[in-house]
Amino acid sequence: MSTLDDIFPDAKEHRDAQVVLDDHHTMRRLDQLFGDRRADLDLTHRASSRPALVSLVNQAAADAKPTRSASPGPQGKQKPVRRRIDLLNVGVVALAVVAVVTAGVVGGMQAATASPASEALGVLTADERTISSVEARLVEGQTQIADDIAAADAQAAALRTALEAVREAPDPEDIPPGQSEPPADAGTIPIADGKALDAALAAVDGYRKDLAAVEPPSLPDAYKRKSMDKGSLTSVAAAIDAAQLQLTELDRATASAREVRAAVQSRGEAFASQLKTFTATFVPTTQAAIDDNPDAGQDVKDALTVAAGAVAAADLTTPDGLATLSGYRTALIELVADQVHQDRVRADQLREEERRREQQQNPPRNSTPDPSPTPTPTDPSDQGADPAADLGSPITIPEG
Repeated sequence: MSTLDDIFPDAKEHRDAQVVLDDHHTMRRLDQLFGDRRADLDLTHRASSRPALVSLVNQAAADAKPTRSASPGPQGKQKPVRRRIDLLNVGVVALAVVAVVTAGVVGGMQAATASPASEALGVLTADERTISSVEARLVEGQTQIADDIAAADAQAAALRTALEAVREAPDPEDIPPGQSEPPADAGTIPIADGKALDAALAAVDGYRKDLAAVEPPSLPDAYKRKSMDKGSLTSVAAAIDAAQLQLTELDRATASAREVRAAVQSRGEAFASQLKTFTATFVPTTQAAIDDNPDAGQDVKDALTVAAGAVAAADLTTPDGLATLSGYRTALIELVADQVHQDRVRADQLREEERRREQQQNPPRNSTPDPSPTPTPTDPSDQGADPAADLGSPITIPEG
């Protein structure tokens, strides 16, 4: 960082001696502030406009020379040619010279009248603009870090709830047909791999503990310029030193904020890697579930396979990732429920076949035959007819 002594090497003598500077001293100060003006006398110096003016003067001088006739004249005594002066070119040259002289005089006066305190005040103002910008960015960064930590902790808490939901589910076999709610004594079926689930839950708890231990970077007190005498170089110099100290503190706070942000990001990446280890177990777990329920429909098997792939590819630190766990749980319950349905249908069919087989082997038999009806005797006298007529043939009465 440049000091005031580097910028104004003669300031100390100016304050101590309080002497009147001579012309040589003034020219030296001008050279320090604006450079060596003697370099402008060099025609090859590109930074000065004097070469163009010198060229213009030379051109004007060339135009002012007498002209001679190009055609050969007769030999002998010639009349003297009167020189012609181009007044326009001479005027331009004069104006250019006046402009150069005026610019030099004005620049010298400005440099001679410039106050060292005013120059230092400009340096202080630039430092204070930098301080204001850095302080605003640090406050914004500190707020962003706190918001990121809070959001990560909330997401981890939601993840823990979702992980507990994929530990087990009510066994559809214990739910009576026609009902949707399981009884209180219903059994359960596993959803995710138990050991992998326990490891994932432990990772969630550790991650939340580490987030709670993060301390946001502390910020230095806001900068405020102290009262000073703007016309005093010593007073302005003290203010510049205070501003530089504030910039140093802001640099330290900026480095601390970067370290905190990097630590939070690194911890989040490690947590995501732990969750990937857990989600990778869903594919083999799904295959085992399909093998245990072979009679389930192919459509539910395919749905469970797709759900397992979605979990394996998901980022569980996002809401979309959490949704894949819920979808897998539903698909696995449907697989087991379809297997239970097929088992019940098969059991009903077996019972019906058994009943029919028993009926065929043991047909129903009556132990006592049905009694035949007894005829009622008829009295011929009651009817007044010949009994023989009822027999359908003549009755022969033997003689004698």
